[in-house]
Amino acid sequence: MVVSCSLFCSCKKAETKVNNSPSKQVQEVATKECYEYVQGKDTIQATLLVKSQTVSGDLIYKIFEKDKNTGTITGTIVGDTLIADYTFMSEGQKSIREVAFLRKNKSLTEGYGESEEKEGKMVFKDKKKLNFTANMVLNEIPCK
Repeated sequence: MVVSCSLFCSCKKAETKVNNSPSKQVQEVATKECYEYVQGKDTIQATLLVKSQTVSGDLIYKIFEKDKNTGTITGTIVGDTLIADYTFMSEGQKSIREVAFLRKNKSLTEGYGESEEKEGKMVFKDKKKLNFTANMVLNEIPCK
């Protein structure tokens, strides 16, 4: 009787391990999200690959009478906020700056705050003091 109980218990443990494995695979799937802001002659476009709490993708700023910035972002999502490094080309020069977006109601609202240069890139001095104004809200759109 003791032998059959230990066989039953060991089979049950193996079954639990098998059931956990597929759920981990589901969490690792990246989803593609696309956002756009268009107002007059200004356009901002973001194409993001979101995998768990990490984000990568493309970000383009076309602001009228300013240089077009085209680049990539890589970062993390903490709660409802995306913090990422934006590596872009502007005026023929490569630059890196930190960007922040509030993710809410299928939209992205860019955050602004005081910045400083550290290790060759512009970073926010205090992320807790970021201001997320609704001036340029990127709304989710179908990805092409």
